[in-house]
Amino acid sequence: MFDISCFPIRSFRRSHLLGFFALLFLATSCHYARLEGCVEGVDSDTLIVEKQFVSYKLATDTLITRPDGRFSCKLKFDSPNPEFYFVTYHGVRLASLLVKQGDRIHIEADTLGHCTVEGSEESVRMMESDREYAKINDRCAALALRLEGLPQNTKHAANLRREYFENYIQLYRSSVRYIIENNRSLTSVPVIFRKLGELPVFSQRMDALHFRSLADTLATCYPTSPYVRSLQKEATARMKQLNYSERMDTVAVVGFPDIELPDIRSEKVKLSSVDSKVILLHFWTSTDGVQKLYNQDILKPLYQQYHAKGLQIYQVALDADKFGWAQVVKAQKMPWINVCDIRGGASTNVMLYNVANLPTTYVIADGEMYAEQPKDAQSLRKIVEKILK
Repeated sequence: MFDISCFPIRSFRRSHLLGFFALLFLATSCHYARLEGCVEGVDSDTLIVEKQFVSYKLATDTLITRPDGRFSCKLKFDSPNPEFYFVTYHGVRLASLLVKQGDRIHIEADTLGHCTVEGSEESVRMMESDREYAKINDRCAALALRLEGLPQNTKHAANLRREYFENYIQLYRSSVRYIIENNRSLTSVPVIFRKLGELPVFSQRMDALHFRSLADTLATCYPTSPYVRSLQKEATARMKQLNYSERMDTVAVVGFPDIELPDIRSEKVKLSSVDSKVILLHFWTSTDGVQKLYNQDILKPLYQQYHAKGLQIYQVALDADKFGWAQVVKAQKMPWINVCDIRGGASTNVMLYNVANLPTTYVIADGEMYAEQPKDAQSLRKIVEKILK
């Protein structure tokens, strides 16, 4: 047991006591955010505060406004991640908020849903974007309703469909712009999952790249956020579908996944455009001295010996520094096709061809992936000799 009488109480100054309580307040308040405001024209009525979880919303608080319409509450955080909250009045959403610990957010609203927010810049941006989204969504819902009662082969129906599509394009472009400009903000997550009616706004196959880019960036900022984890799962699923679709599209035509990348003159060259009996598809990086030697000691002699007999090399550099790569190509005087993929290891071509190590070489013979693939330089030469003997 401690006997407090042994401590010199008189030496513990009032300023120290105030400082202690201030630190205690900060330590406890950092796990909360404060939400307050006023709803014009509401007299002792009910507001609902909902929290957005990954796949559902849950009412976390029921607020009774004072006679002047004012209200206040505290939002508790169980993790350091920002969280989405919504304030509604009899089914009308007044505010959409991204709240972080320590925020003090003030809302001024009316019963029609008009609202201004202070104390959270991200919430302000999100609400401005949501207003545009809601307007376009409402317009498209009205157009869809008008289309239901019309014969679909009429000129009027065609005009309505065109108007609907124009609104979709407007929403898609503004949504893409938002996630690019706010790629480090969690407010981009609901934007990329938007729907127009039942149709996802980001419904195109190549939108997988938007999901992947946003998920990777947000993961560096909020690695433990459940919203980001959900986005990562969606990005992974979409990238798998994109890769599968690309495989099917290209394999059906040329017998192997096609590649189209710029050469040192910035002119794009398709792998499928190479008209040679044998093509060596070679992935490498110009930053590695060992791989530069491989060009000189292995590829160049092989090319010089068999090019006249039908050998071509399509060499893909996985280099972010395109200028540095071009300098190496010029210095080594490599006579074959040289292209550069500045996406490096994040390239879809790396995933399509399952490139795990550099350098890696694939043999394409007579427009098809060759059944036997080289394991090393010696087996590469044997395969080329076998096909072109």
